[in-house]
Formats: sequence, structure tokens, C-alpha cells
Amino acid sequence: MRILTVDIGTTNVKAAIVDEQGRVTRVASREIPLFSPEPGAAEHSPLAILGAVSETSNIVSRNSTVDAVALSCYQHGLLVVDKEFRPLTNVITHMDWRSTPYVSEIESRAEALELYRRTGCPPLFVYALPKIIWLKSVKRDVSSGHSRFLLLKDFIIAKAVGEPFIDYGNASGSQLFNIHSLKWDDLALELASISEEQLAEPVEGARVLCELKGKGAEFFGVKDGTPLVPGTFDGAAQNFGYLLEKTDEGVLNLGTTAVVRLLSGKIVLDLQSMRTFCYYAASGRWAFGGSTNNGGSVLKWLRDSLGNLEVSAAELLNVNPYELLCKEAENAPPGSNGLLFIPFMAGERFPFRDPYSRGVLIGLRYDHRKCHLIRAFLEGVAFTVKALVEAIDRLGFKLVRLYGSGGGMKSRLWAEIIANATGIPIVRVKEGEHASNRGLAALAFTALGSVRDFHELNWSLEAIDTVEPEPGLAKVYDEAYSRFLEAYRQLAPLFKKWEEWKTRIL
Repeated sequence: MRILTVDIGTTNVKAAIVDEQGRVTRVASREIPLFSPEPGAAEHSPLAILGAVSETSNIVSRNSTVDAVALSCYQHGLLVVDKEFRPLTNVITHMDWRSTPYVSEIESRAEALELYRRTGCPPLFVYALPKIIWLKSVKRDVSSGHSRFLLLKDFIIAKAVGEPFIDYGNASGSQLFNIHSLKWDDLALELASISEEQLAEPVEGARVLCELKGKGAEFFGVKDGTPLVPGTFDGAAQNFGYLLEKTDEGVLNLGTTAVVRLLSGKIVLDLQSMRTFCYYAASGRWAFGGSTNNGGSVLKWLRDSLGNLEVSAAELLNVNPYELLCKEAENAPPGSNGLLFIPFMAGERFPFRDPYSRGVLIGLRYDHRKCHLIRAFLEGVAFTVKALVEAIDRLGFKLVRLYGSGGGMKSRLWAEIIANATGIPIVRVKEGEHASNRGLAALAFTALGSVRDFHELNWSLEAIDTVEPEPGLAKVYDEAYSRFLEAYRQLAPLFKKWEEWKTRIL
């Protein structure tokens, strides 16, 4: 059997064929451009993504027998559509912070902890709830009572089958969904002043939704009658792809963002400080942990802004420019000779929950070189990961191993820095960039009845290597991490003050 899996990430759309042994046999991907039409905006074109999904699906399914189609999508992407599901807005991504002022409005109208208990989502600008309130306030022409508010995957499914459906996993990342009842939450709907009819119908992602027919089958390049499995969000799919459910082992995804995530058979909430999320995943599991807004994206900014030489050299050498940047960073010692970087360039989610924070270099001297700058960027992300690990540890889950995925894990240096900062071994998994596609296939085989539960697949994980922490570096990174936390705490009030000042003068 073969599953056509489509993973819609924040950087690209990737379609892949996965067989019953968990092998990825064909892959096609397309990059997704990110738009920022005004300060604070971070948007995707829904039509561009729709085209990328169809194009990549048709490429990999051509001349191949497909037994089911399964989908995953990044969390928190919201758009407004009309009654024919035509987009009235772009997709507002998790990096878009224009709805930030409306988080305070939500907290003034409802107890934040109660909303967190219900939805697993603490007060944050990334969620659909504050975005809807913002849209209804500033874009009334596109958010009338006849409009529908869809998450990105709902939109894709609506275009394929004629009606919008949303899996419980992606619905969980909206702050509108009750993770206990697995239904739209009445308190959240009241806060948003919308009805269930303006949203998609929630369904279990590990079951067959329908059989694709006509234009829907053509859209994915499969034959009529092919089952469609809604799947889950891309992060949870990674855990399923690694067949991970032990609560002392998690996935570290270092892609555009960085996430530390575990699976559990029960809801796990941080009721003391709301430093972690808890979303339903699929198949009776919940995903919990923390995610940052700033992972590989900070290195991408460095490449685009200061890496012209590396980009040109990479073209001549036929290598990835990130490889050259990380090679250069090896020339700087651990701790970057005292140079410290706070990487919160797009505000921050977990565990700091600070939309006003920004990127800051501290301690820059004339003897610092580009290698120190690059390494400081890598270490800043590593310290944020350490903060996530500490938040999870305070919930009673002591991580003994992290399985790495995402493009950032191609860099052994970055894996070494994170391992030394956190004190946790990092397993770099071969073809870890396909973890979400493998996880979708695991859910699809469960939905089709090939196995009763995804663990029965018994897929093996092939490691590139395991990066162990070096005890001799623990003191260096502990001291640097303490400086990182102190610097952030001192700057946090100024970040908000500066944002208010900027708003006044613009």
C-alpha cells in the first residue's frame, strides 16, 4: 500500500509517497513565499498554497498507485472566505502580530486560565481567536456575518471536497476548540462573536473523511474513490512519524520555528504559568510542549542580510549556503567570546509569551568577527529551546532524549550547541525532514484498518548520529544561559515601551 502525504509547512509544501515500511519513495516540494504588506504582517497566499498542493501531489502520484491521501498543515494560519470559499484575505500566519492588542481585550472579558483549561491555548497573538476579533474590528468589509473563518487546511479540504472540514489537531491550535469535548468551545465562540456555522466541521484526523471524486481526485492526481484522511498538524505528525509516545522522549523540530513536543494519552496543562500548549493530535493522543517564533528563520535573515558572500560561494561549490555559515561559526568558541543574541525577531511564543520582544545583540566588541555573530545566533535559539525544556521539566517530564527533525538539524554544530545548552542527547534522524509525511502515512494506515494503532507498524528509525552533551561545556553554557535570561528580563519592559512609542510616532 502507498499513501500520498501532503505536508503544508510555513516555508514549503511537500508531497511524498510513503509505503507500509515507512519508506519515502517519491518527493516533490514547492517554496511558499511570505508576504508582509504592512508592519507586523506575515501572510501566505491561499491560492498559491492551493496550487502548490495540487502541483506537488500530481508530480508524486503520477504513474503511482495511491491507496489514500493524508494531509498535515502548519498551525494557526487563518483566512476569511465567502460562501463559495473564495478567499477574502490572505492566510494570516503565526508570525503575524497585528492582533496583539486584542489579546488584552480577551483577557479583560474572560479569565485567561479558564480559556487555557478549555482550549490548551494560553493568551497569545498567534491564535485564531484574537485574529478574528482583530479582523472584525479593522476589516469589517471582509468579516461580515456572511463570511466564514477557516484555518488553512479547512480551505484546502473545502476546495477538494466542496465543504470545509477540520481535523481535531489543527482545530486545537485555534484557541476556539475545546480539547476535552473535541468540539468548538462556547466561551471562545462568544468572545469571537461568531457561530459554529462560520467555522469548519471538526473531525477525527485518523479516520477516513470521504472518498475523493471528480475534481477532488484530479486535484491530488489520484483515481476516483481514493480515501481522504484529514491527518493532523505538521508538528504532531512528526511525533507519529517517529512512533514516539514515551513522555521522556520528545521531538525537537528546528525548522522555520523551533518546537519541543511530546505525545501523551491524556491532557497535560501548565495551570501554574501557562508556559506550554496542549493540543489534541490524533488517534486519542494529545501533543504538548512549547514552540518558538524564531528558529531557522533567524539564520535565514542572517543569510539574506549578511550572507551574500556565502550565498555566492555556495553556488560555485554547489552546496547549501547554511552549510557555509555554520562552518564559519565553528571558528568561534562556545559562548561566542561573550557575544549574546536574543533571537525574538518576530516576537515570542513559548515559554516567554511576549509579542513585543525583538532581536537584540548584546556585548558586541571590535574584536568580534562574523563567526562570533553567526554562532551567537545559533546559541540564542538554543537558549530558547533550553527554556522550553525547563518549562516541560517543571511539569514533571524529564527528557532523556530528543529526536531532531527539520532543516536546522542538518547542521551537526547546531545540534551540538543545543545538546550542550540543554544537557540532553540529540538524535539526528536520517531523512528527518520527512517525519511529518511518515506520520501522516502512519495515521492513514490506521484509518484504513491496516493496523489497529500506529505503534503496530514497527517502523525503524535510522539515525545519522547521536550528539551527546560535553560535560566540560556545561559551565560555559549555564553561565551564558543565565545572562540570556537576565538580559531578557531587563529588556522585556522596554520592548513593550518601545512598541508603544513606535505606534505613537507612526
